[in-house]
Amino acid sequence: MINYLYQLMWLVLHILASIYETLHFVLLRLQALLLWSYDLSYNSTTLTRRDRAFLQRCKAELTKLPRHLNIIIGPDPLASVNESVVARILSYAQIIGIDCVSLYDLRSKLDGQISIENLCKSSKASWSKLQHNQFEWGLDTPAPETKTLDKNGYKENGVHQENGSACNGDIYQNKTPAHLKIYQISDIDNRAAIAKICRELFEQRKTTKVQNLLTDRKQLEQHISDELAKHIKWKIVDPEFSIIFNRDMCTFGMLPWQTRFTEFHTFETGRYVNAESFAKLLYGYSKCEQRWGK
Repeated sequence: MINYLYQLMWLVLHILASIYETLHFVLLRLQALLLWSYDLSYNSTTLTRRDRAFLQRCKAELTKLPRHLNIIIGPDPLASVNESVVARILSYAQIIGIDCVSLYDLRSKLDGQISIENLCKSSKASWSKLQHNQFEWGLDTPAPETKTLDKNGYKENGVHQENGSACNGDIYQNKTPAHLKIYQISDIDNRAAIAKICRELFEQRKTTKVQNLLTDRKQLEQHISDELAKHIKWKIVDPEFSIIFNRDMCTFGMLPWQTRFTEFHTFETGRYVNAESFAKLLYGYSKCEQRWGK
């Protein structure tokens, strides 16, 4: 009798949790629709100016920023992460001052897997392919409309231009926009790569080189790190911050050797991806204190 009662209570709780999750998701989608409709009423230049001003204010308040931002897109179909969403995140990361972004998309091509090269080709941003799955991406800086002219230079929206152009409230003095490095990570770059390297070490366990590595743990770790860098053909700073687009918190084997000290945050499924929601994640990361065992 008691077991049946427990099963009934568990079933009721499961139903209530499912109803709450569904209603919460619908509420977020309605909110996303309203925000999307609001953004749709403005042109891209106005949106870029607004987002840049907002993110610059946030940057002044943040106590720390990640140098390497990692994006994990899980198999959850409700996440609805497409090229437009990733392009917005890349632009936000560049505005806020992040050095590089790595993308790990677990979906198949039939399910909408994102290719960085195709994303760069379809966007208006300037880009170049550096080497294996490594790209450089930059925002366009359209020439502003000239409204007034004085003897010292042009004035646009109250901003004085000095040997450059005023774009989105900033002054550029013969400076090109900073480029963002982007890395495409696949399944073979994580646990499979580590297993392959360890298998090779085991096969060569009787050699002098491997025996010397086994006597010094730091040298062994450095050897594995170097071999991993050779496998993916580029060296990157370990990601300090990772955004997971999935209902469940899971790293899905994302570079386990390089993510020992990474802060993982799940982006709420159904929420609209804009500068405000991106900044909210950065504020959460900024408040995290890593005490390193103290």
